[in-house]
Amino acid sequence: KIFIGFKNMVCCNLCVSTDGLCDEVRVTNVNELMTKTIELFVSYNAKNHLNQMRKLQDYNLTESQFAQLIGKVRLYQYLPAKEKKLLPEFEFTDTHVNLIARNFYRDENFSYSPAKKNINMWQVFNLFTEANKCSYIDTFLSRSAGATDFTRGICEALEGKEGYGWFIE
Repeated sequence: KIFIGFKNMVCCNLCVSTDGLCDEVRVTNVNELMTKTIELFVSYNAKNHLNQMRKLQDYNLTESQFAQLIGKVRLYQYLPAKEKKLLPEFEFTDTHVNLIARNFYRDENFSYSPAKKNINMWQVFNLFTEANKCSYIDTFLSRSAGATDFTRGICEALEGKEGYGWFIE
């Protein structure tokens, strides 16, 4: 596994976000490994990635929308295979989803704000990364990248784009 991206050290949430993850690299020698690593690093656009992460603060979910999201991700694993193939992949387990739901109200830094009556997608992303801490090391990075893709996808769904809309309809 090779990763390039951001690791947030401010809140110590183990927030890892990337569009630069090579989950599996197969090489036969060190030179091939060097070449594949350099290709990944050169293709990574840090400025674009940072802008995408900043935009998460511009999108909000109401408590009702978040409840819909949690309900749909719980149903996701039980969808018929034919329907599931039409949706984006969701790698988090019931244990993760339970932690996300609990922390929606209880997390000191990223919970829902009753005063504002919403939660922004940066906070949702951090609820996912907090839950991801209970993942085994072999799935940690892919789930972190999945959290990034999922929260970006929900933002797109809030704009009316297809793909992740099923999770919040």
